[in-house]
Amino acid sequence: MPPILHYSHPHSDRQLPCAAFALPGDPLAAGRVIHFHDPLQGYAAGSSVSVGANLLIERFPWVELGVVEAGELRLQGDGFDLQLNAGDCFVVPRGIDVRWHHRGQLRRLFMAFPGLEACSDMPKVPIRLDLSQPLSEASPPAASVLLTPTPNAWSETLFSVANLRIGLWQCEPYARKQVEPAYSELMFILEGAVTLAAGQGKTHVVRAGETVVVPKGATNAWTSEDTVRKVFCILG
Repeated sequence: MPPILHYSHPHSDRQLPCAAFALPGDPLAAGRVIHFHDPLQGYAAGSSVSVGANLLIERFPWVELGVVEAGELRLQGDGFDLQLNAGDCFVVPRGIDVRWHHRGQLRRLFMAFPGLEACSDMPKVPIRLDLSQPLSEASPPAASVLLTPTPNAWSETLFSVANLRIGLWQCEPYARKQVEPAYSELMFILEGAVTLAAGQGKTHVVRAGETVVVPKGATNAWTSEDTVRKVFCILG
């Protein structure tokens, strides 16, 4: 069973695996550590710590989601100028030209998707996710897996290409039994907290400001006692 990756706080206490894999032709290789690689789904997840950069990256080689944990990052190019700070989430589309610039230490988490092919509907500029975006009513978790009454849920997709969706999701408290996900998901918790009980008996309490990556096949149960609002990044 693949591991659940919990990027807890403080970051210095994290105990995460290291994958024997490097993204080929990686323009951001300096300081990047890959904690999990799925060759079948074609993605890698991990963390990066780098000190100072001023790179002109031509035709960014894949779609990449970033969560800024510390520091500041500026992305510039034709028609865009994004200033990103701690707590921001952003998406760099495949194929764009971008100047990647930061002074001092930048600490971030990422999911990179080299397996996604270029497509005509790929955005032409990077996106900073609006974490306060109003949400629409969404389907709740399936009644067949719930251990509590059906909660209300809301969601909004902010980036979508091929079988990748990135957006916001909010849900009232609930508990569900263990399920084996048919997709891989990164969750950056914005409000509330969730307890994920993994199939092998390990429990992760993921609080606001923390991130968790649940690979396809990583059996887990969900319990939340408060409303949870999160960024989701789903591949599947």
